[in-house]
Amino acid sequence: MSQSSQNMEFHRADPGYRRRMQIWLLASTLGASLLLVALWWWLDRLNTTLLVSNIDDYQRWMARLLSGLCLLLGVGTATFGLWLRRIAQETLMERRWPPSGLKTSSDVRIRYLTSADTFVQKLQASVWVLWFLASALILWGCWLLLAA
Repeated sequence: MSQSSQNMEFHRADPGYRRRMQIWLLASTLGASLLLVALWWWLDRLNTTLLVSNIDDYQRWMARLLSGLCLLLGVGTATFGLWLRRIAQETLMERRWPPSGLKTSSDVRIRYLTSADTFVQKLQASVWVLWFLASALILWGCWLLLAA
């Protein structure tokens, strides 16, 4: 049993990539926090401004805001789906997970042949789910924008 674990191959982590990913995680968390505070401030200001005016204006602003968020999330989801599709294609070509050119933030056990093919099927199913979700978000955002 211990001998089989010693014969496993590992895709070694890239320390520089790990450091960059940690910096990106910290920066995106701080940026998202700042955006949430700005959104709260803007909605509070909008609420006090529009409550004295027409309710239709308020609903139109809220529909536009929700539309923009849907479009932004839809484009981000579609982009992530494209990236995942590229990774799945590289894995299918090499019949190896992770592909040799992929940088990882931790050591990953390498899967070959049928194990990698099974993983590719899961990745491709995830891509279709992401694209369906992205399409639904984009269509909903466009509908809200046109309805506003």
